[in-house]
Amino acid sequence: MKTTVDNTYGLLFIAVVISASLYGAGILQFWMYIRRYHAQDSRVVKCLVVAVLICDTCQQALLCHAVYKYLVSSISDPTILLSVVNTLMIELFFSCAIATMVQQFYCWRIYKIGQSVLLAVAVSVVSWTSCAVLIVYSVKAVKLSLLGEVINLESLSIAANTLSAVADVTISLVLVILLQHAKTGFKRSTDLVNRLMIFTFNTGLPTSICALVATICIAAFPNTFLYIFFFLLLGRLYTNSLLVTLNSREYIKSKSDNASREQYSLENSGRQRIPPASSQRDAITIRIETDTMHDYHVRKTF
Repeated sequence: MKTTVDNTYGLLFIAVVISASLYGAGILQFWMYIRRYHAQDSRVVKCLVVAVLICDTCQQALLCHAVYKYLVSSISDPTILLSVVNTLMIELFFSCAIATMVQQFYCWRIYKIGQSVLLAVAVSVVSWTSCAVLIVYSVKAVKLSLLGEVINLESLSIAANTLSAVADVTISLVLVILLQHAKTGFKRSTDLVNRLMIFTFNTGLPTSICALVATICIAAFPNTFLYIFFFLLLGRLYTNSLLVTLNSREYIKSKSDNASREQYSLENSGRQRIPPASSQRDAITIRIETDTMHDYHVRKTF
């Protein structure tokens, strides 16, 4: 593909616009979190949310500064278009921090559901490896003076994005598998787990696709900013993924409860043979105790 202003700085400008929109969505999600869940969550979760939002804000500010420098300040000095504005590279550190914190949060969930330290650590290692590669890439990128030299870091960029996508896909698959094995057969808990499986898959999908597309674009169109366009959106997507996950807990539970009540009503709408009182009482007791204990474990984790 031929290098033009449209597929370089034009894409950079569009990335800022979309990134700002996603940042606004993240701020809205944060406000909803403060209103609904801030008081009931642990201090660790609260600190995680605040840390992610601070990094998200810093990254957005640095990105806006870089684009302003290129597209506004360059009117009087066009040669700046060929150079590296440091803030464009420094924001990579904040993107790395956001991705790692959010992925480690999901690794903690893997541990809570599967009760397997080995499994959680194995997934966590993939995330930390991606973080290490991206830090190496960022350190080398900050030292560059010309944008044309960024192509020399192509292999590191591909490795970082690939590992990030692998980590996201692995986290989603492991959580879905663990939730599948957590089903007890009772309608209420099964509905809840099914909704959590779909929600887990959907929240991990945007970041995985974005990282994979960025990797493909690096290899296919290295002379354009197409891969930068997708990479710059990753931080906002991770932030929104975390906040949407935290804010959707009551929604998922309420939908599950509604589905359970509707199913109960349908199952008991016809005439049925009523078993002896003692047998019925024992069956109800066993069902309630089993369903409640499992439901409590899943709800506390999510």
